[in-house]
Amino acid sequence: MKKRLITCGIISIFFLVLITGFTVATANDLLAQSPINDTDAYSQEIVITENSGKNLMGYQVPINLDSSNFNFSQAKTDGSDLRFFSGERTLNYWIETWDSEAEEALIWVRVPALPASKSITLLMKCGNPADTAVSNGGKTFEFFDGFEGDKLQGLVWNAESAGGGLVEVKNGICKVSAPKVHAYDSSLIYSKKSFDINSMFVVKRMKVTTGTDERGPLLRQGFIDQINNRKNEIKHETEFANESRVGWETSYRKERFKSFDRTNVRVPEGEWYTSGIAWYDENDTRKIAWYQNGVRDTRMDYASNDYVTNLPMHVYLYAASYSDASKNTGYMAVDYVFVRKFVESEPTVRFASDQIETETSAGTSTETSTENNISVSETTPETEVSVTEETSEVPVQIQENQSGNETKNPEPMFPGYSVDVSGVKLSSPYELDYPVLIENLESSRIDTLFLSMNGKDVWQYERFVKMAHEDGMKVHAVLFEELNCTEDGAMNTSQAYLDAILGYNEKSLAPFDGINIYMNTSQDSASEEDCIDYVTLFEAARESAGEDVSISASIPPGYNASNVGKIAPLVDFFVVRAYDREKKNLKSESGIVDAVALEMGEIRGVNSKGIIEISVKEGFEDKFSIQSLFATLAKYYANDSAFMGVSISRYDTYKDLPVKTEKKSVLPGFETLSVLLAGLCAFAFLKAKKK
Repeated sequence: MKKRLITCGIISIFFLVLITGFTVATANDLLAQSPINDTDAYSQEIVITENSGKNLMGYQVPINLDSSNFNFSQAKTDGSDLRFFSGERTLNYWIETWDSEAEEALIWVRVPALPASKSITLLMKCGNPADTAVSNGGKTFEFFDGFEGDKLQGLVWNAESAGGGLVEVKNGICKVSAPKVHAYDSSLIYSKKSFDINSMFVVKRMKVTTGTDERGPLLRQGFIDQINNRKNEIKHETEFANESRVGWETSYRKERFKSFDRTNVRVPEGEWYTSGIAWYDENDTRKIAWYQNGVRDTRMDYASNDYVTNLPMHVYLYAASYSDASKNTGYMAVDYVFVRKFVESEPTVRFASDQIETETSAGTSTETSTENNISVSETTPETEVSVTEETSEVPVQIQENQSGNETKNPEPMFPGYSVDVSGVKLSSPYELDYPVLIENLESSRIDTLFLSMNGKDVWQYERFVKMAHEDGMKVHAVLFEELNCTEDGAMNTSQAYLDAILGYNEKSLAPFDGINIYMNTSQDSASEEDCIDYVTLFEAARESAGEDVSISASIPPGYNASNVGKIAPLVDFFVVRAYDREKKNLKSESGIVDAVALEMGEIRGVNSKGIIEISVKEGFEDKFSIQSLFATLAKYYANDSAFMGVSISRYDTYKDLPVKTEKKSVLPGFETLSVLLAGLCAFAFLKAKKK
């Protein structure tokens, strides 16, 4: 009897371990597949209604939070756990202000598509302690700079000065200064990128006067087509103490209009405020408006097709002294700038009256949600819609919003890293599912596409480049990657390919943001010389590409130091290929740092910048391991002025990797333990039977 009890006990222990492991594994699988993360303690539906009668694509919508519509105690004190969803898609957003004590916040959310005169419903969630900050101005707006670092971004801005003027960037603040008593003393920064009409240029700024003249510095903020040729311009100008004089000056095809003292800023010296210029077309009439701290000052409203242009323009900031050299020195301090899309009848935002709350207790997790169906009459006479993807096609495809739709949780976030460029090389973009592509890239924090092309058929990519731009992606054309530069006529072929890109950029509605020239050395292993005259190609690209287009060089392993010096003045940055080297499996930080040390040192020596490009074929198991490498490289090079970012050599290989490799066993040693217990049970059973 005793032996039989022992046998039964062993068998019971075996089945208990087996059932426990199965239960844990099943619970974990269900938790991973759950569309709503139980750690999110707070959710809120937000209804956005389009009012202009236009289909708006990639529109930035301001969400104002206060105690009447949001429970700040449910979120982290800095709002870093905030997330926004449209259907199954995670949306980009940027937190402009967040004050948990005053219970006030302003968040800009980039909405993929707002159908004309329709309403859509977004879901806002927070309360997951594992979530980290993903607020990103660069991915939210058409243009953004928070002035991080210790110098002006050369790929973003051009800078000019006269007399004693200068531009300084320090501690997250840009100072556009007129610091000396000098006639026509001035400083200026203007964007390399240009923008179309229906844009708004917003600047958080303050005036600081360091001289004794009450006029202080003359400060301008505006749009301009060309700094040196100023055919078309819209400038908002302030001067005098507290910036009391505010007026417009506009020009279009040599016709000029100037207003005087239409309104007052009335901001005390040294106090921050936001100044926004809206430039837009409404009912075939071109208009401008001015906003202070987000509020429109109607005294500045102006409309004219004679004096207001509709041609693309850059944005700029300017500080100057007066021509009489009076003691009016000072500067415009700038915290951040951004350009967003704008229509006069902007979308309205309404919070659903009911909130979805999740209460978590030890060992159990329950979700209780009230009915939050929103009737059509509460929002708009039209059908309420839910838009889950952004597309450039018009009209927008509309899908009726069904009550009870669940919003699935996004894929786990990758490790955080901060670089100027996070890129991936792409080929044959139309073979991919575009919404899936963008979602995959955004979840990986990739914001730059290097598009491989060889040949002169460039126009086939225009629609793709346009869609990528609307999703906040930059696109660089990669030339000569597959070109055999040792063949006869290779130089003529490469020049023809380059001319095709330059011609496309000059005429296209969606020009490339950059041209990357893929370089190869001679096939002779003993030679480090270029196999064609790349300098001539870079000179041609630099001369014709224009201010808005960056030029870069992709260099092979061990590239000649003297050639780097020749090319550096002609390019904005280098791409260092950390692959096709004698040392294989370059997938660790230390291995890659050692492999590219020579090239990065040469780039550093000529005061240029470099992007490190890795190969996915080096043995990476999943996307998480690659993004983890990106994060460690960003940390390693954090204080290196030459380091610009990271890139992946081939998206085709990257996309097939799992997000994160699943572990085979939930419990450590569970499989071994199961086999051992099974063996013991069988032994005990046979022994008992024999007795």
